[in-house]
Amino acid sequence: MKLVKIDSDLYLNTDFIEAIEVGGEGSTDITMKNGEVFSPNVPIKKVLDAICGSEEHLEDSENKYNISITTDNTGSNKVGTRSQVLSLLDQLKNDETLTIKLTKQKSPLRQ
Repeated sequence: MKLVKIDSDLYLNTDFIEAIEVGGEGSTDITMKNGEVFSPNVPIKKVLDAICGSEEHLEDSENKYNISITTDNTGSNKVGTRSQVLSLLDQLKNDETLTIKLTKQKSPLRQ
């Protein structure tokens, strides 16, 4: 059994998925082997990423973070995703300060 998170309130067992099709207006139709159909308002690429094990589908494409890393002498600013923030946090040195602010901005990849 492999349970995957398709949407915030929809988890499915991939063993029972029969078909995945593009639905209307950005949704995806997922047909189960028992005939039940789920139509989450999620693009098909994100559904397929979830089923194939990619963590990319977990990123909310509108959630970006303003990231500021400063030391006594220098500073740098950038905009990044949650995974980029976590990566920078792992690399943070003793004399650096990491400031993170969540912003909402449209991503050009939004479907």
